[in-house]
Amino acid sequence: MISQTGIIRSFNTKEKTGLITCDLGGDIRFDAANINGSCQPVSGSLVEFIMDDSASKLQAVKIRFI
Repeated sequence: MISQTGIIRSFNTKEKTGLITCDLGGDIRFDAANINGSCQPVSGSLVEFIMDDSASKLQAVKIRFI
């Protein structure tokens, strides 16, 4: 799996899910449980992550703030 970078576009605090706009283009869904550390996702935050396609939907995992 290759690391990607992007910016958090949005985060829903009730559902604990959001979208990351990838530097290579497109948006990818993420779940707050996949964030390394205890930081709260905020729109505009720069992150590094791995794309996981093992589930039914493509999602970001192993997310870390950079």
